[in-house]
Amino acid sequence: MLIRISYPLERGSPMYPGTPPPLVTPYQSFAAGHTSSSSTLTFNTHSGTHLDAPLHFCPGGAGVAAILGSGTVFSPLAVLDLPGTGDACILPEDIGPVLPPLGNVGALLVRTGDWQRRGANPADYGFEHPWVHPGVPDLLRANLPTLRIFGTDTISIGSPLHRDEGRACHRAFLCGSPPILILEDLDLSDPRLGGEGFALHVYPWFREALDGVPVVAIAEKAGTGGLP
Repeated sequence: MLIRISYPLERGSPMYPGTPPPLVTPYQSFAAGHTSSSSTLTFNTHSGTHLDAPLHFCPGGAGVAAILGSGTVFSPLAVLDLPGTGDACILPEDIGPVLPPLGNVGALLVRTGDWQRRGANPADYGFEHPWVHPGVPDLLRANLPTLRIFGTDTISIGSPLHRDEGRACHRAFLCGSPPILILEDLDLSDPRLGGEGFALHVYPWFREALDGVPVVAIAEKAGTGGLP
C-alpha cells in the first residue's frame, strides 16, 4: 500500500509569508512559430511539500544532494496525532508522554489536522498555524536516537507570528548532532496513516547542494508491494 503524502506544486499553492509563488514562463510556443512548446518553471526551494536541509540554517551544513541523493527511505515511520489549530504551540510536554512506545523510529510525522484549512483557507493556513517549540528537537534526540526526519501537516514548523522561536527551532533540528531533517506542508489526511509497518520514501525534485527542495513523499506499508 502506497500513500502519497506530498501535495502537487501549483501556482496557487499556499506559501510561507514572503516566499514567492511558483512562476511558469512560456519558453517556446506554437503561437510564436516554434515547432514545439515548452515552459520554464521557477520556484523557491521551500515551496509546497519540501525538505529543509541543514544548509537552510547552519553555515557549512549539508545540502540536499549530500543528504538525500536521488532518494532516501526512513523506516520505521510513526505518526502522532496532536490536534491543534490557529496559533497553537506544540510543546515538549505534549510530545514527551507519547514517545516511549515509539521505539527506534527513523521518521516522525505530527498530524495536527491543520491540513484541513489548506484548500479552504490558504491565507490563514500560511500565516496562523500550529508551530513547534524549540525545545522539542532535543527531547526527540534524547528519546529517539535513530530519528532522522521530522514532519508536520503545517506549512512550517515555525510561525510567522513567532519568528525568533521558529528560527531557533529550525536550528535545533538541523544544526544539532545528528541533524534531524524537516518536512513541511505534508498531506496527512489519509486515516490509514499512523498504523505500524510504514516506511517513508522521500524523493527530491532537484538534486543539488541546496538548502531545501520540493519533494515527492510517499508512505509505504510493508508487505503490500514495493514502489514502481
